[in-house]
Amino acid sequence: MSTRGLFHNGDYLKLLTGQTVSSLGSAMSGFVFTLLGLAITGSPVQAGLVGTAASLGSLLAALPGGALADRWSRRKILIGYSFLGTALFGSVAVAGWLGHLTLPHLMAVTLVNGAGYSLFMPAETAALRQIVAPEDISTALATAHGRQNVAALTGAPLGGLLYSIGRVIPIAADAVSYLVMAIMLTTIRHPLPATKPEGGKHEPMLKAIRTGLAWLFQHRDLRTIAVVATLLNFAANGTILVLILSMQQRGVHAPVIGLLETAMGIGGLAGAFAAPRLLAKFSTGRITLVGSWVITVAFAATAATTRTAVLIVLPAFAVFLLPALNSGLFGYQMLITPDGLQGRAQSAFMFMSNGAAPLAPFLGGVFLGTLGARTALLIFGGLLAVGSVLLTFSRSIRSIPLLSEVKAA
Repeated sequence: MSTRGLFHNGDYLKLLTGQTVSSLGSAMSGFVFTLLGLAITGSPVQAGLVGTAASLGSLLAALPGGALADRWSRRKILIGYSFLGTALFGSVAVAGWLGHLTLPHLMAVTLVNGAGYSLFMPAETAALRQIVAPEDISTALATAHGRQNVAALTGAPLGGLLYSIGRVIPIAADAVSYLVMAIMLTTIRHPLPATKPEGGKHEPMLKAIRTGLAWLFQHRDLRTIAVVATLLNFAANGTILVLILSMQQRGVHAPVIGLLETAMGIGGLAGAFAAPRLLAKFSTGRITLVGSWVITVAFAATAATTRTAVLIVLPAFAVFLLPALNSGLFGYQMLITPDGLQGRAQSAFMFMSNGAAPLAPFLGGVFLGTLGARTALLIFGGLLAVGSVLLTFSRSIRSIPLLSEVKAA
């Protein structure tokens, strides 16, 4: 797991650079979109619909997105999504400057972008497998987490600052970031084609989707992770939304609220640096169990206080092991999955693990508006605990080995 091979890989560096710039833009717009929804409507419930639309788009397109990623050029998919993001977020910036921005417009943009992302992600996973050598996969995934956390570290406070100057300025910056990513991706030399099927003809779409789901269900460890991840993702996303909206309701300034994402970026960045060593020393199964309990305890503890400083620090502690956990699990899945199934396996996993995600922002707003922040956070904390218990008692999860011991398909 050395970075030497990665940083002499030109196509990997182009992919990393484009995604780093885009991640910064997405961190700004993702933080600001919730604030825009609340500013337009004045309702936390309606503001939560913006995030719900994004999750719904991702969920609906997840399975067909994976099937398409296994039959279309992955390079063209990556570039096409980048240009789509430029157009979508550019439209929000223009509407905001003209004074015609509405909640349905925000929801439509996040819905379409979420659907596009469900095609982008399996194509990106398959492309990474084609660009990066198997022994560098876990390091590349840990680097991706580092990139995302650097974006969160700088993107949220920068987005909050720009939002205080002009509400749609961060959105315009995100549109430009997508354009930069598109330009970088066009310079990748590898064609990144989908694997040709046996007989030269792809399965019909519905059958191809069933093949991906069937492959995932044949692996008990991956199946268990996907099911439990549904619960964990739902509760974690709901917790973050409640924290952001409740702080805004208490009059905390937007740049200060942005420090929540900054702190999580610091915690995740530190975890990304530690991930390669952790994955080399501890089994993926052990990291998964410990990481899930750290997340559960830290997020549940947010219900015990309203002190802004503590609410900023606890999520940072929660996500420290997340890069190692995700890199280990996704690296394990990528290694054992044949190239011709990379897109469908990834999309099947995304579909199952994010099945409840569209409800998280909406129910987070409902719980906050009707039950209060403390009760809402306790509900989500209890769900996190249930997921961690299920992982703890799963023998198939505990037995996942070191990535270095996994034989690549």
